[in-house]
Amino acid sequence: MRLPRTLRIGTVSFAALVALAAGGAAAGPVPPPSVEQMVGQLLFVPMHGTVPGKYFLARIRNGQIGGVILYRNNYGPAGPEALISQLQRAALQAGKPRLLIGIDQEGGIVKRLAGAPTIAPSQMTTAATAQAQGQATARSLRGYGIEVDFAPVLDIGHGGFITSRTFGSTPSLVATRAGAFAQGLSIGGVVATGKHFPGLGYASTNTDNTRTLVHATAAQLNADLLPYRRAIRNGLKMVMVSTAAYPSLGVNVPAACSSTVVTKMLRQQLGFHGVVVTDALDTADVGAYWPTPQAAVRAIAAGVDMVLAGGGTGRASSDTSIASYNALVNAVKTGTLSRQTVAAAYARVLALKRTLSY
Repeated sequence: MRLPRTLRIGTVSFAALVALAAGGAAAGPVPPPSVEQMVGQLLFVPMHGTVPGKYFLARIRNGQIGGVILYRNNYGPAGPEALISQLQRAALQAGKPRLLIGIDQEGGIVKRLAGAPTIAPSQMTTAATAQAQGQATARSLRGYGIEVDFAPVLDIGHGGFITSRTFGSTPSLVATRAGAFAQGLSIGGVVATGKHFPGLGYASTNTDNTRTLVHATAAQLNADLLPYRRAIRNGLKMVMVSTAAYPSLGVNVPAACSSTVVTKMLRQQLGFHGVVVTDALDTADVGAYWPTPQAAVRAIAAGVDMVLAGGGTGRASSDTSIASYNALVNAVKTGTLSRQTVAAAYARVLALKRTLSY
């Protein structure tokens, strides 16, 4: 079964976008969105604590947040349903697009909520099992109001740090099993996120903890793109780009900040027209190159649609995401970042939100 066809929205007009965000058709001239409105939709941010602070809610009401990633310490035993309702209400009552609510629910060692998936990716040894686990995961997540799963991992288990989270040790196995899990999520109404493009299978160190160079040949890396090629052909809507560097591809900076990876490889060569999100940018890996706000600007310039500016729930994460928002707005206004590039990303994010049923 194929996933819904990925929307091609590069030429959608501003008027149509605004109307879609409001839930209707364009009825006449509509002023283009401001830089601040567009940039806000490009941020996927964490939240500190279990209760959203007044300033966090104000950021949502002001359109400065496009999505929220949840972690275990954002909610108690009852789960995040009440929290999500509060966050979405803040956006809708202010006339802003609904938030994308995302979570890492891979199964196995990376799983933020109880319930499905009930087995690890490595145990999903058939497509039927993987698809059933994906559908069960979608039912569970939708029950809480979560629309985005930062899964499945499309990396290949070559023995590196990511191996314990993978679906198999060959591109063909991962393409079949992880692709089926993504199909199950989509059938259940949840956006699947293929990660971590162009692959962490050969990475010996964790990108969260240290600067990571993937020392694999171009031929090895290209072979590992098979799961992405197949998932994109079947309608994958979101891809997460890694923050490792890939010298054999001529990529000596974090991949999420490289136009070679995002625009040339993912967009042009693989034909992906959906939403591209970064892996967390506030890590030691990225910090070896630039501060997080500067990395966020570079990622959007490279063709990314949404930046995950903070990867944890500490108070500093909020400060980091605010600084990234301000850096992006300033970059557009000073001409460092093309308004057209931001507008294209904004269009893709709103188009994805419009495909979701609430």
